[in-house]
Amino acid sequence: MDSKLVFEKVKNLIAEKLEIDEGRISMDSSFRKDLGADSLDTYELVYAIEEELGVSIPDEKANEFETVRDAVDFLAKLLK
Repeated sequence: MDSKLVFEKVKNLIAEKLEIDEGRISMDSSFRKDLGADSLDTYELVYAIEEELGVSIPDEKANEFETVRDAVDFLAKLLK
């Protein structure tokens, strides 16, 4: 799956889980600073991504996701 498709899926999930407009979400958006996600939001988001894409994201890797790009790049590699 290419990065653009992964980004669209992740963006949709972020907008749904954080109840924000998709227009606020870019590849360079920080989950905490720009999107207002706290640690529980991040956990729920990772779980939703795993369910949607049928993947498993190790906790230590998920904790490294600072920006949407971090998550998308990891997922795109995982789904190749």
